[in-house]
Amino acid sequence: MRKYLEIFRFALKTELNFKVDYFFSLLSFAVHIFVFNALWDFILQDKTILGYSKNQLIWYIIAGEFIAYSIGKKNYLKVSDMIKNGEVANLLTKPVSFIKYIFAQEATSIVNIVVNLIFGIAFGLIMAGPLELSGIQIVIFIISLIISLFIALFIQILIGMLAFITEENQSFYLIISKAMLLLIFTPLEFFPEYAQNILKFIPTTYIIYAPGKILVDFDINTALVLLTSQVISFVFVFICVYILNMKGVKNINVNGG
Repeated sequence: MRKYLEIFRFALKTELNFKVDYFFSLLSFAVHIFVFNALWDFILQDKTILGYSKNQLIWYIIAGEFIAYSIGKKNYLKVSDMIKNGEVANLLTKPVSFIKYIFAQEATSIVNIVVNLIFGIAFGLIMAGPLELSGIQIVIFIISLIISLFIALFIQILIGMLAFITEENQSFYLIISKAMLLLIFTPLEFFPEYAQNILKFIPTTYIIYAPGKILVDFDINTALVLLTSQVISFVFVFICVYILNMKGVKNINVNGG
């Protein structure tokens, strides 16, 4: 455990060197909220759509943007580059687990998470005003948000590990990221019924939709169903990462890197 903590500390120092990235990330975050605030204001004009008010939709988008910007594409690129440049073969000669090593490095996302959380809450209060939240709603939302971040992170790791199979894995990132982006700006209810039925079986759906729905349109029964779906999604993604890691490490050991 101690060696992984040292890996995290070293990666964190490197992460903190890129302060300009945080500024432009927050600027992009703000632009999206400004645009959709104006859009929903024009469309709704103090009305609701499918039970959502403008303020609820803005907070939903803020929750989605928070997750998307906290777990960026550089996570999959790190893993992918390690495999492509042979760093993973060198790593396997040391007494560390590849998955644990990656997770220790990717845990530096905590910096993005804290910065985006503070910015998102402040910006949401300015643009949409406060939400009325119950105690149980806040607790379930936090749990859902944590699970979402883990699903997003492990999906990034999964995409990166696809480099074990195919050297060019950017196309997989584009496909999966677009699947996630579908639900950043509009809740699941806004899609046709046939599309909803398809999206309900895709793990990326529960990265954005679950915490967003719990935050702005809380129902205890629906929330528990969403949490269950998130746990199933995480387990599925984790198993895929584990299998891909075992297969990749085995191939490296057999072929000598």
